[in-house]
Amino acid sequence: MPQVTNPTAGDVHVNAPLTNFSQKWLQSQQAFVASRAMSNLPVAKQSDLYYEFSREDFFRDEAQERADGTESAGGGFDLSTTPYFCRVYAFHKDVTDRQRANADDPVKLDESATQFVTLKMMLRKELLFRTAYFTTGIWATDFSPGTKWNAASSSPISEIRTGIRTVHNATGLRPNRMLIGRPSWDALLDNDDVLSRITGGSTKDIPAIVMRELIAQLFELETIEVFDSVVNSAPKGAAESTAFIGADNCLLYYAPMSIGLDTPTAGVQFSWSGLFGATQSGIRIKRFRHEPTASDRIEGEIAVDFKKTAAVLGYMINDTNS
Repeated sequence: MPQVTNPTAGDVHVNAPLTNFSQKWLQSQQAFVASRAMSNLPVAKQSDLYYEFSREDFFRDEAQERADGTESAGGGFDLSTTPYFCRVYAFHKDVTDRQRANADDPVKLDESATQFVTLKMMLRKELLFRTAYFTTGIWATDFSPGTKWNAASSSPISEIRTGIRTVHNATGLRPNRMLIGRPSWDALLDNDDVLSRITGGSTKDIPAIVMRELIAQLFELETIEVFDSVVNSAPKGAAESTAFIGADNCLLYYAPMSIGLDTPTAGVQFSWSGLFGATQSGIRIKRFRHEPTASDRIEGEIAVDFKKTAAVLGYMINDTNS
């Protein structure tokens, strides 16, 4: 054994990973809105049909005065069917035997792989949701403010109320939900007109959840969901390019908390819960042996179809910020 004279820090300590801290980039599940923002309907089969009743027939005034001894006025309603199809998306992460044998404890290979795969499933679901509901050309009305919401002279209150009233006038149903991108939400929070109506001009010590409830009350909405999730659109090896998935858009729409045979809704998340091992939201995470790579494979799948069921029940406000 060689003798060390006047040992340095490197002689008396060998650096090792800490067992009580690591930096792992996991977005909060609350940042993802796809599983909450639209009514979920678990379905047993990957594809089927649902009935659509004619709104025009139900809303038409056709009752007539009836003379004595004559038949009453009569009529009927049209009925059609619309298909859904739950596409399956999947992603996996392998944990090899060599990695497992050589790993330091803080890495927690199986737990980290499961978190990694789960996040990939949530991102895919979020992006599917955005394509189905949160872009232009989806709903009956697309509106872009002339004066952007992050300008002092903007009028988001009147513009949001116009959107709510437009849907109400067309359908007899008042929008009960708002889905809003983070940049749009921040602009709304900074708007003097909004702040003066809900807090007397002060936002001191008001938690985020209370602020949402106050603004929901201002617009007579049941819920407000903020599109807080972020995605990196760059391929692996390229410079990172992150952005809010919801951008600076705002959707006003009617979607009841629970749906059934007699319930209209702007959209439905059809979740293939009949897929073996899937949850009611159509997601499953599984672990199995993959001998070709001498690995344990952590694999995730989602099987959903985000369906717009009534364009007239949505009002899209896009590009709210300059």
